[in-house]
Amino acid sequence: MTHLRLQATEFASSRRVVAHVTGGMDGVLRVVTLLRGRGYRVRDLAVRMHDGVAVSEVHATVELTVPQAELLLARLHRLTAVVDAYSL
Repeated sequence: MTHLRLQATEFASSRRVVAHVTGGMDGVLRVVTLLRGRGYRVRDLAVRMHDGVAVSEVHATVELTVPQAELLLARLHRLTAVVDAYSL
C-alpha cells in the first residue's frame, strides 16, 4: 500500500492580503492590474480611500498556496505605489 505525502504548501486556500498604497486611485489600480494580469483568483476585493489621507488600503481574498502567497507579496513590494503589503 502506497501512501502519498502531500505538503500543506501544495493546497490553495483563501488568504487575505493587504496592500497599503500611495497615489490614490492610480496606486489602487496598479495593485488590481497586477492581480488581474497575473491571473490570481480573487474572491473578494475592498478598497479604503479617504479624502486627505496619503495612503489607501487594498484588501483582497485570494486563492493561493503558501509559495504563491510569498510570490504575490514579493510582486506587490516591487510596485512603486505599494508602501507595505502583508498576508493576514
